[in-house]
Amino acid sequence: MVSAAYLAQAGLDVLVVEASPTIGGMTSTNPFEPEAPGYTINEASMQASLFRTTTIDKDLGLSSKFGLRQTVIDPAHVQLNYDGTSLALWRDPRRTADELRYFSPSDAEALIDLYRVIDAAVEIGLPLMQTSPVTPDIKKVLQAAKGMAKNRKELAAIGRWMASSQVEAIEDSFESDAIRAPLTIALPFMPFDADLSGWSLIYLGVLSKYGVSMFHGGTGAFPAALAKSVKSHGGRIRTNAPVEQLLVHNGKVTGVRLRGGEELLARRAVLTACSPKTTLTRLLPDGVLPRVLKNKAEKIPTRRRGIADYKLNVALSGTISMEKHEKWRGDGIDLRLGCNSFNTYQESLDAAKACVRGDVPDHIPGLGHATTAFDKGFAPDGCDIFWFWTGLTPTDPRIGWDEAKKQITERVINDASHYYQGIESLEVARRDLALPDIEERFWAIDGSVYHVDPVISRFGPLKPADKFAGYRTPIPGLYLTGAGTHPVAGISGMPGQNAAHTMLKDFRNEDNGSLGDRVRSAALRENTLAARYEKASVASQ
Repeated sequence: MVSAAYLAQAGLDVLVVEASPTIGGMTSTNPFEPEAPGYTINEASMQASLFRTTTIDKDLGLSSKFGLRQTVIDPAHVQLNYDGTSLALWRDPRRTADELRYFSPSDAEALIDLYRVIDAAVEIGLPLMQTSPVTPDIKKVLQAAKGMAKNRKELAAIGRWMASSQVEAIEDSFESDAIRAPLTIALPFMPFDADLSGWSLIYLGVLSKYGVSMFHGGTGAFPAALAKSVKSHGGRIRTNAPVEQLLVHNGKVTGVRLRGGEELLARRAVLTACSPKTTLTRLLPDGVLPRVLKNKAEKIPTRRRGIADYKLNVALSGTISMEKHEKWRGDGIDLRLGCNSFNTYQESLDAAKACVRGDVPDHIPGLGHATTAFDKGFAPDGCDIFWFWTGLTPTDPRIGWDEAKKQITERVINDASHYYQGIESLEVARRDLALPDIEERFWAIDGSVYHVDPVISRFGPLKPADKFAGYRTPIPGLYLTGAGTHPVAGISGMPGQNAAHTMLKDFRNEDNGSLGDRVRSAALRENTLAARYEKASVASQ
């Protein structure tokens, strides 16, 4: 949708086809039906962070013209401890450090030191996230270089931090569980003990510098504003239109065939936002990719980590309480508003190991949130919705998915009830999505919300695979975007913005001729002029 809005704004004739009844994919906000009429849920995602680092809102006029509204949530996360104590992760690191001193004075100082390193890494790395990893914009490269020069004293520390494993980075810096525990939950990208996984803590820098927001009207307000932008420039959107196959003519992708046989032709190109593996191995006809490229596409990892995502929404007939933890804090914070963790550090490590073994963890660490604390109209008056997400469920449960999903949901609700009182007694309905459900609902291979396993070898010019990075593919007329392309998943819009810029650049080159074409044309003109001069000289003699 982000790409479509940019392309339509540039004057192209754009048609978006969406497989589902509503647009937005994992940012969809829809009625909680048929389970709980009168309730509305954010089906998958919740908070936006990386989106705030981009120029998308300003470029497309989403807030100024098309009604998008967002509010920064601060604190965005709170670590809830079993004994009623808590640690808020504020946007201001110093405020978090002040709270952390209650648990460990030395950790409070270490947190400030870590933020200094991470903030420097954000300043250097963010510009490179906002451009193609294969043919980067020179302005972004210079911006990153400027960040390196400014933060040159931190470069060695950045290198050590990013080269370490997540557990190494956490344990090197901190001793108290209050800060160790939440740093394993926000982004369980890779195995916690994998080398180079320490970089995932960069989320703290984004949280600090840009803040984490929520969209009024649910996450679905974002694609809704994008749709208005697309339509305002003459673009069209069709829902309930799943693509069955890409159309290829003379080696170029020229359109799509929908389920049911309808064919839609594209003069310029086709851009897909689904899993790259879906595009390259299921939608692209056999024989289009050469053997080596086909092998690269088939080997794109989607379930290599051993951990998988899980999502739960629970409709409640009343209001859940967090009185015990709010009373301890005594600062008036509505703890239902943030996406909060309630696990120990060891429980996170144990859960990851259990998942790899194929077992359902005894305790499933994740993020809990009362959606109606922000969007009160999502439930009848006096009622709540509880939202939960985790990236720590097994990819291949030994007991099978039917039983595993049942165990996961029961354990999540049982654990959460200690912190969000009333969940069990007030439950009206639940919608739990495990790996197979996420795959079916969101057309994501292996239920991966990342589309491509976020391991370090699948970032930058290797995402989603060698020869397929940088949004354009080796197949003329076919482009990729979405969570499986550079830089990362989440509510960011960056893949769509980068892909649109790549496509528009290519289209301009096609219209004006590539650099090579222009050089050849200039040489031809020079030869022609020289020949005319020679003829004129001969004639004059």
